[in-house]
Amino acid sequence: MTLRQELSFGGRRLLRDNWLCERLVAQLRRHETLGAEEIDSLQRIALRRTLLAARGRLRYCRHVPARFPAERSPEVLREHFPVICKETLLENPREHYPGSGRPKPWQGTGKTSGTTGTPLRVIRGPRSVLMEEAFLRRHWKWGGFRDGMRRATLRGDLVVPPERMRPPFWIFNRYNNQLLLSSRHLRDGCVDAIIDELESFAPRMLQAYPSAACALGQLLAQRGRRLEIPVVFTASEPLYAHQRQLIEERVGARVMDMYGMAERVAFATECELGSLHVNPDYSYVELVDDDGNSARGEGYVVGTTFHNLAMPLVRYRLTDRTRWIPGACRCGRPFPMIEPVTGKWEDAITGSGGAFVSPSVLTFAFKGLHNIRKSQVAQVGPARWEVRVVPAPGFSSEDRRRVVHNIHALVDPGVRVDLVLKDEIACTAAGKFRWVVNEWRAARAA
Repeated sequence: MTLRQELSFGGRRLLRDNWLCERLVAQLRRHETLGAEEIDSLQRIALRRTLLAARGRLRYCRHVPARFPAERSPEVLREHFPVICKETLLENPREHYPGSGRPKPWQGTGKTSGTTGTPLRVIRGPRSVLMEEAFLRRHWKWGGFRDGMRRATLRGDLVVPPERMRPPFWIFNRYNNQLLLSSRHLRDGCVDAIIDELESFAPRMLQAYPSAACALGQLLAQRGRRLEIPVVFTASEPLYAHQRQLIEERVGARVMDMYGMAERVAFATECELGSLHVNPDYSYVELVDDDGNSARGEGYVVGTTFHNLAMPLVRYRLTDRTRWIPGACRCGRPFPMIEPVTGKWEDAITGSGGAFVSPSVLTFAFKGLHNIRKSQVAQVGPARWEVRVVPAPGFSSEDRRRVVHNIHALVDPGVRVDLVLKDEIACTAAGKFRWVVNEWRAARAA
């Protein structure tokens, strides 16, 4: 490692991976054994703390009552706090940012990746940073990972220069027993060295973007190889069924997904049985319809932070959509369940009848196709999709025909499909990949 990387990893270990974090993880694990009434009480107390912090730090919250019992927190939330969104913060920073909008010396700043518009800046307090690490580590424990075990990371980190053509395409973080791999080198000529290094390192878990883990799985399949990583933790992008299947077949025994965001207003983690649980000790989550009312079915995710009181985000609406799943999970945790998040509204595409088409349905068209290295489905007009394909060796006219046929047979027979071969499909600046994107809506909005 370079001196800069050494200082970065050492500093992270000091600030995040310390005894305080271990204590927080132990506390969070006790929440898994609480009853429904205890969870409700915990939420109301945390919600009251956030609402009072917002009243004291944000101009638009000055009208909120100064005193109210914790039991009334949900009512105060709905009566005095409107649903806001990213545009609200960008257009009215004086109202929605604490103080002058500049972080204090002991605070940090996080930014959204800006995949669907202008990035958003969020001020974070030291406790928020520590709590985020604790929630992440609690999820790792659900998958059997313990501190000190070997782990590998395959995300958007700029690990080594992208133009490097000779290994190593990774660095080793000795402070966390972590192998960081360059996702930008998941290509012929580089990936064999990455596969060999992963085999030799034998991590107990892999952290990855779904698209990166899927790309690794495709390259493994082309070579007739497999890795035996006990658990793959995916996050930061939607995880589609075809990706999960390939990752479990070629990379790891089990995939456990996580849903979170830079604004830190919602956090959901997949348990060992495959249920996606909203963490009720992380934030207060609502699902609302287009008018901001409680959604009966699918709705937008609206969250109120519990742990980032440096900049309290209250009733912050994301463009992600999901729905509640009733009942209790057999895993025994008293955490509510949601369906997998369908992705951002901006990226939702429509079919020949104008109705929205679920990305999960689109995945059926790509099952059983092995000569595709990477693909992207973009809506470029009314009932017109452009399917972009980075072909693998062996891609033929028959593969092209099957893609178009599968979309018409399994998804929408009336949509026009143009298949375009690409040398590469770019990721975002944060290294994330958008598998489904609506460019037609973006063009009309411009």
